Amino acid sequence: MASNPISEMIAGFAAGCMDKDNFVQFKEYLLAGGELPENELGDLQNIISMIPVILDLEQPDTSIKDNIAKKLISLKDEIKTRIREEKQKTTQTFEYKPTFTESKTIAGKTFITDSKEELGPGTKHDTKQTLNFLKPRQSTKLTRGEFINTSIDEDRKRGSTKIDSIIPDQPQTLFPAQQQPVLQTPPQEKPTGGFAGWLAIILTLLLFTILGYYTYITVGEANNKIEELERSITSMKSDLVTSNSFISNYISLIEFFNNRDVTIVNLTTGDANNKASARIFLAFDQKEGLIQFKNTRPLQPNQGYQVWVVSKSQSYSIGVYTPNQNEYLRLTSFPFLPKEQIDRIRITVESNTGSPTPSIQSYLEGTLGIRK
Repeated sequence: MASNPISEMIAGFAAGCMDKDNFVQFKEYLLAGGELPENELGDLQNIISMIPVILDLEQPDTSIKDNIAKKLISLKDEIKTRIREEKQKTTQTFEYKPTFTESKTIAGKTFITDSKEELGPGTKHDTKQTLNFLKPRQSTKLTRGEFINTSIDEDRKRGSTKIDSIIPDQPQTLFPAQQQPVLQTPPQEKPTGGFAGWLAIILTLLLFTILGYYTYITVGEANNKIEELERSITSMKSDLVTSNSFISNYISLIEFFNNRDVTIVNLTTGDANNKASARIFLAFDQKEGLIQFKNTRPLQPNQGYQVWVVSKSQSYSIGVYTPNQNEYLRLTSFPFLPKEQIDRIRITVESNTGSPTPSIQSYLEGTLGIRK
């Protein structure tokens, strides 16, 4: 616990473990113009940011990776089911169920009862559920006498008296009543069911064609989704392998740069056409070093690159190295001379068991120049 509450709050804020009450109090303190200790927050943040570098990285067990991969692959059936459900929901939205409203029929006409109509008093109307139009009244044939009698009856109801004196109840005719022959219509031949059968077959084939095409499209989309998931899983596995490789290659470099005094030496060839190079990192306070080879020529099985430290025309070996899949190699031995007494560093091609004296021709060479 810090002696000053403000310092304690700054430490909690930098570590990300400040609770709500302290955060509100800290915010009010800043809004009120409170002063903070100089550079304390920045120093704490710099220290906390180095925690991931200091801690040892632990690689997950192989069984955990296998369980994650199996879990992702087992989701295929669930994804297929969700895709089918989405397709079924999309299909149901296009279904339409027709509804029918009540209609009023007056004198052979149809009126939709969306709004109430004002009908006169005494008007009769029928209200019913209907799906078809109203059928017109069938016309009946009337003879001349029946037409006259019907007209007379209607006039009597209206109160007319002139018709009674002119036209008798039974109209006279000059010709005896004869029975008119009734023409019998020949029975119509019922159409055979051949056309209806072919129509049903065509509609059935069309329905199956549409259903098959829809199924083909749905299965194709599901397969595309599965392929995308498989590619994603493969990409995730590749990224995981790359991350593990990166960590294994650069963990030594990360740990090495925690040292305070690091000197970097760039080694090159005298030939401009030769792109081979090397870098040596020397931490004199911890007596540790790393070497990195780039674009070097392949060696014979019994050869290696021997590194020499030259001081006052005297060469001292600090190990024989062979480049491999690890980009940074640790120095097997460190120069016992102070860095002020080292004139240059050279690399020669020697036997993989090492040589007591360097070859005349240097493969790579450089001087101490860059310091961190």
